[in-house]
Amino acid sequence: MKKIKLILLASVFSIVLTAQEETLFNNLDLIGGFGGPFIEISSINDEITADVGGGGAVILNNLFLGGYGLGTDSPEIIIDETKYDIKFRHGGLWFGYTGNVNKLAHFYSSLKLGWGNVNLELNGDDDDESFSDNFFVLTPEIGIELNVTSFFKIGLSGGYRIVNGVDNLPGGLENEKFNSPTGTITFRFGGFGDWDDD
Repeated sequence: MKKIKLILLASVFSIVLTAQEETLFNNLDLIGGFGGPFIEISSINDEITADVGGGGAVILNNLFLGGYGLGTDSPEIIIDETKYDIKFRHGGLWFGYTGNVNKLAHFYSSLKLGWGNVNLELNGDDDDESFSDNFFVLTPEIGIELNVTSFFKIGLSGGYRIVNGVDNLPGGLENEKFNSPTGTITFRFGGFGDWDDD
């Protein structure tokens, strides 16, 4: 009887020790990562501008998760006959999905979720920050990605930038002056892993 109890007890312990813990992301495998620069064309205060920045992410199957940063200081505004540079900066989290990655050109989508600030500076004077405000930004986008090499991809996407929280600037600079359609070119360098295309 003692032998049977010991065998049963050993069996229970072996089952407990070999059981796998289930998690929300149980079926996601870390297969690579990438980083690189990108250029976003948009409108700020009714002026076409290019935001320059970069980002990086880890790749989990067909998903990626990382961070980004973007900024520009090319738009201008005249307030009471004084010209100011509009410095617009933001960064935060970057989520995305890429499908059919073994194809030369394939679909991808992403969402940038961030926060930032906009400063008005006297034209040409980086040390004179006259007005400032903080904001929250959300940019969903869809596009195509091109496999250039096994470690280099180019993405072309279109989206829309939604800004919220700009309410402390003169000259009529409010959220809608920063909300804008966007067009982005992304250069991605990294190890993209052995994607499963099924």
